Amino acid sequence: MSESNRVRIAYREAGSVEPWQIIRRTGDALTAGTETVRSDEIRSDRQRSGQKATTITAGGTLDFEMSSGSFDSFLAAALCTDWTTDVLTVGTTTKRFDVIKSYLADDEHIVFKDMEVGQLSLTAESGQKITGQITFAGREVDDDYDITGDTFTEATTGLIFDSSNNLNGVTVDGMPLSGTVFKALGLTINNNHQTDQAVGEKFQNHFKGSCDITTTSTIRMASAALDLWRSSTLGNVPVALAFNMADGNGYSYAFELGEVYLSTEPPSGALDAILDLSADGTAAVDSTGEMITITRVTV
Repeated sequence: MSESNRVRIAYREAGSVEPWQIIRRTGDALTAGTETVRSDEIRSDRQRSGQKATTITAGGTLDFEMSSGSFDSFLAAALCTDWTTDVLTVGTTTKRFDVIKSYLADDEHIVFKDMEVGQLSLTAESGQKITGQITFAGREVDDDYDITGDTFTEATTGLIFDSSNNLNGVTVDGMPLSGTVFKALGLTINNNHQTDQAVGEKFQNHFKGSCDITTTSTIRMASAALDLWRSSTLGNVPVALAFNMADGNGYSYAFELGEVYLSTEPPSGALDAILDLSADGTAAVDSTGEMITITRVTV
C-alpha cells in the first residue's frame, strides 16, 4: 500500500548522471496528463468503439516553503540564466532539468525529462510562512525508471522563511513608505511558454517566450499609500521596488525591481475594519537595462 508521505521528488540537470538533489516541498501536482480521442464510428448495435491517447503532457506544479539555498537553481532557471558572482538578471538561456518522482513504499519511479520552469512565484503575508510555487513543463516521461546505481543528495535543512523574521527592507524608490506598512507581498516570474506537438509524437514541445515579472502587495491605507495611486496608477510614473529575504545566519537574497508600474485604486470604507490598499505591479526594463536583479549572499 502506498503511503502519501513517502513520495520523494528530486532533480538534476537534464541528461546528467550526477546525483539527484532531493527537493523540499509541501505538495506537488507533477504528472503525465493525457488527451484522448474516441472513435465516432457509427454502429448499428448502438455501442461505441474505444479510445486512445494522442497527447501526453509532462509537468505540473511543485509547492514549497522558502528556505536558504534550497531553490537557487530554480530561481536561475525561471530567469533563464545562471548565477554570476551571486547575481541573477533576466537571461536567454533555456535551463532544463530531469525530475524524478519516487513512490518509495512501492519502489516505483517516474522521471519527467527536459523540464523547464514556466513560472515561479513567491508569496509573503504578514505572520505567515513565505511560500512559493514552481510550474514545470517537460518533453518526455520515463514511466518505469530503474534507479539502480543512482545516488541521492539530501535536501537542505535550514529553517523555513516567514514574513515576520525573514522578510525585511521593503522599500519604494529607495525608502520605506512613510506612515504605513506592507502587509503582503508577492512576486511572479512567467516565461510565457508556447507549446506545440509534431505529428508522429505524443509528447509536446515547449518554447519560452518573453519574461513577464509581476508583483502583488497589500499596503495599510495612509496618505503614502494613496500617493502611490495618484502618481503611479493615475500618473503612469513607475516605482522602484526592493525587498530582502535572509535566514539570520548569513544567507540572504536581495530583490530589486527598478521600474514597476502599479495598478491600484482607493479602498472602500467598512464597518470596524482596517483599510488596505491592494496594488498589482508590472515590471519593465529600467535605466540599467534590467527588469529584476536578485543578489545572493551565501555563507
